Amino acid sequence: MKNYSLNPTNENALSMFRNDTIGRNREIARFIQLLDAIEGGCSIALNGDWGSGKTFFVKQVKLILDYCNPQTHMSNKTRESLKQIISSFGCDSSESNATVYYDAWANDNTEDPILSLIYATIKSNQTDMKEERKIEIANIVSTIVDLLTGLNTSKFVEQVKKFKGKDLFEAIKEKGNIDQLVKRFINILIEERGNKLIFFIDELDRCKPDYAIKMLERIKHYFDDERIIFVFSVNLQQLQHTIKAYYGAEFDATRYMDKFFDLRVSLSAIDYDSYFNNCAFFKRTSFFCDHACEDVIRYFRFTLREIERYIRLVKIAINKKSSYGFFNNDTLYILAGTYFVPVAIGLSMKNLDAYSKYINGLDPYPIAELPSHTQNKI
Repeated sequence: MKNYSLNPTNENALSMFRNDTIGRNREIARFIQLLDAIEGGCSIALNGDWGSGKTFFVKQVKLILDYCNPQTHMSNKTRESLKQIISSFGCDSSESNATVYYDAWANDNTEDPILSLIYATIKSNQTDMKEERKIEIANIVSTIVDLLTGLNTSKFVEQVKKFKGKDLFEAIKEKGNIDQLVKRFINILIEERGNKLIFFIDELDRCKPDYAIKMLERIKHYFDDERIIFVFSVNLQQLQHTIKAYYGAEFDATRYMDKFFDLRVSLSAIDYDSYFNNCAFFKRTSFFCDHACEDVIRYFRFTLREIERYIRLVKIAINKKSSYGFFNNDTLYILAGTYFVPVAIGLSMKNLDAYSKYINGLDPYPIAELPSHTQNKI
């Protein structure tokens, strides 16, 4: 079955950039200007609903920052695409920033969040780090592990020094020896890669409560550095629930979050006109069903993820030939296939009680209240 989800790969992020698919290019430019204006260390909460496109947003910001850093490895094709985008929207950065993207939810089964964050930092490997630098990092990590865990990793470091032809840090990950970052580790990364180090921490609000809390507190304790900026793409309301689930229902989660976030920036809603004009999954046509779907999406203010799911369900439910009336001229049948079904599916996603009343003929309010150019066409 065809997949209507748009995965946040670099290729898709570039495509959305090129077409400004959801109308956020200007917002991305402003956010990069904000990052450039920050003096010293900072922690930013980029707030948005689940499915609102936060991952795409931070990955697009990261692409621009990587392009603007001459130390970053990037294909010529990607550079040329970004050059055209930057010239169109003026969303370049005046700084050379090293960047790291970290999916917290994908790693919340690890023993310690800092272990996987350090590994993600090393694996971001945007430059050719000198061999002596790699050895120095291995020694630093080994020493910290010895102090915190009581393990003797000196033999491991000797093995790393002799390790040739492979990723020196793959063995570190396999042994699970990385526990904390230290100042020297940060120094090496920034000296090699840029003026500042920017971490994009994604999906923290989806993590298990103990892991999410531990990550926030570990970062606060171990990454307090004037050259580091953290961007947490989160749903703050959901993160509050996560914090309360850990500390108790009466705990002041809002004040607690103030300890970790210096700035809170809310992500704007997607531009529906841009989306409908550029989305590969949905095309504006003269068919009644397409107008009905567009009305439903606007009426319920669906997020990006909800739109993808909605379109998929409508495609499953409606047979094109019958719903578009190519082979059936029965007006009631066309009405049901091109308007009743899209509305019903929208209700089933947003309000099950209203959906039940609607399909049983107890409350026709959606037909009456939905925006109306579709009804006029019918």
